Amino acid sequence: MRRKYQLILIISISILIAYFIYFFNRDNKINIVALGDGVASGETSYNVDGISYNDYLKEYFESKKLLKKYNNSYAYKNYKLNDIINDLKNNKLNKEDKLNINQLIHKAHIITVSFGEEELSKMSMTNDLTKEAINDFICEYDDFIYMLKDITDGKIIIIGLYENKYLNKSNVIILNSEISNIALRYNVIFLDISDLALNKNYYLDGKSFYFNYEAHEIIKDMIINSI
Repeated sequence: MRRKYQLILIISISILIAYFIYFFNRDNKINIVALGDGVASGETSYNVDGISYNDYLKEYFESKKLLKKYNNSYAYKNYKLNDIINDLKNNKLNKEDKLNINQLIHKAHIITVSFGEEELSKMSMTNDLTKEAINDFICEYDDFIYMLKDITDGKIIIIGLYENKYLNKSNVIILNSEISNIALRYNVIFLDISDLALNKNYYLDGKSFYFNYEAHEIIKDMIINSI
């Protein structure tokens, strides 16, 4: 009989310990929000989303049992800086979480940002990427990060631009330098991924400027190392 009570006590204590472990850890889990264009969504040359650095980031925190929620509703092809600025101003409702975008970002612990690769490349294709256009883009970027900082205390991680067959090296250097200065001014993280563009093995094919899964996995590692 004594052994039976001992067994019940051990089981009860184990359940209690498990509960406290769960209770303690549940508030340590993080929310991740991905913001950006086709680079952020893992766009491929086949006009479908593949695996992005955001997906790898999600998997990493899931494997550590540290992920609470992940949202990439605001990361998709042809999404521009001006688009997200308007979404923030209008506090657009997020259908996935039933939260407004400002609430979604406010609750996030990590916010990844990747804008401009598509937008600026397409402007370059039509010879519209002038000095004035670059200055306007930088001003928009500054406004955007200012708005984010006003909404969240989470870690904001900006993924820089990289050279492609449309976006030339000199413009990338200027843009990354200015975006890096914005990151410094608002105390957010800037990741320079321009060296990845030098490796042909990181592209899906010769016709597309979108990276493959190998490059996205490296970007994920860079994010992990920065936080």
